Amino acid sequence: VLIIQGDTDIQVREADADLLGQGNKNAKKIIVPGMNHILKNAEADVQKNIATYNNPDLPLTPRLVDEVILFIQ
Repeated sequence: VLIIQGDTDIQVREADADLLGQGNKNAKKIIVPGMNHILKNAEADVQKNIATYNNPDLPLTPRLVDEVILFIQ
C-alpha cells in the first residue's frame, strides 16, 4: 500500500494520511512538499491553490511520479 499526501492539500489533512497508515503497518507513507489535492504543485495560500484546479496545463508534481514508479518497481 502506498499513501501519498501533499502538504498543501486543502481537502485532506496529513493527519488523514497518518490514520490510513495505521490501518496497514506495511504501508509506505510519503508526504510530498508543495503538492495539493489534485497532485499539482501549489502554494498553501487557498486562493492560489484553488486556481490550480482549473488549469489542465499544469503537470503532475514530479516527485509524485517518481515515488509511484519506485513503488511499482
